[in-house]
Amino acid sequence: MNRTTPAALALCAIAALVAPAGAATKGPAAGKTVHVGVIADVTGAAGVYGTPQKNAYELANEDIKSGKIDAGGATLTFDVQDAASDGAQVVNLMQKFITDGSTAIVLGPTLSGEAFKAFPLAARANFPAMGTSTTAEGVTAIGPTIYRDALAESQVIPTTVKRTKDKWHYKTAAIIYGDDNAFTKTDGDIFAREFKAAGVDVVDTETFHQKDTDFQAALTRIEGKKPDVIAIGALFPEATKIIAQAGKLGIKTRMIGGNGLNSPEMYSVAGPAAQGAVVGAAWYSGAKYASNLAFVKSYTAKYGKGPDQFAAQAYAAAQIVAYFVAHGATTKDDMIGALKNVRVIQTVLGPIGFDPNRDVKSSPVILSIVKDGFAYFR
Repeated sequence: MNRTTPAALALCAIAALVAPAGAATKGPAAGKTVHVGVIADVTGAAGVYGTPQKNAYELANEDIKSGKIDAGGATLTFDVQDAASDGAQVVNLMQKFITDGSTAIVLGPTLSGEAFKAFPLAARANFPAMGTSTTAEGVTAIGPTIYRDALAESQVIPTTVKRTKDKWHYKTAAIIYGDDNAFTKTDGDIFAREFKAAGVDVVDTETFHQKDTDFQAALTRIEGKKPDVIAIGALFPEATKIIAQAGKLGIKTRMIGGNGLNSPEMYSVAGPAAQGAVVGAAWYSGAKYASNLAFVKSYTAKYGKGPDQFAAQAYAAAQIVAYFVAHGATTKDDMIGALKNVRVIQTVLGPIGFDPNRDVKSSPVILSIVKDGFAYFR
């Protein structure tokens, strides 16, 4: 049963006041044109994350035109450019957007490793950028114009460890993570830190590199230490192989993971071994609040399958920018000022704001992988 606390209801009420849902045809930006640059990995290794982001921005463009998203009468467009999971292309696109003279803010890129290459360009140019799926530690520390509406791993993994330990009562753990990627290294570090804080003995730590395909030797070493739980810090291509190969080896140990496991495609690619793996998330498709129900319904109708967390965070970023535009922000300097002064904005992620470190203020949900996607971890 889903429960809504009085505090949450009050916050929603406040959010409804500051970010009304109805369409507006007049406002400080009425008649103006605002261009938003989007960098997403629509293709390539990270396409499983970037394609839903592209879809979300396409839907947002339609919803602005129809008035479902209020942009105060402005012509607001999200221009999605495919970085193709290529770090050099990410840098080129960021440079293009911050120097073209027409872009007011950049949303993306998809991966944290890409952000560490591209966001310094924006910071040096005093240009606003918002990550929607960049969850590694240190992303917003790149500069005072860098924000994210994605919950950082440091905001999610501690809750994941606490909730699973409280339920499963484990005493030992193993960690397997990628040591050549900012996001996966963050996962490895935070899992190690949180296990130590929880009094869990880490009996084995294994590392790998991006594009590795054979994890059987590492998994065999892990199995030999007989941990109560395995923590996985990996992006989708490697995570699915780790889980699938663990299943083939007959490993029955419970698994938990970081944000890289948040794709609803995990089960269909990794197979039955993914069933029951637990991951912390910023959003759940089954949440029953009205704005989320409407988003899931319209996204599913347009694309033939439901949105994932990456689509929801992208759509929320579109809602945030539209709110700024409806209140008069049309230039990059206006956007910087608007970001600094955010209090609460209602989005498909729920009511959100930003903390002094420019990270999103929100709470994680803990989910289990099931055959058709995710379910609340009980």
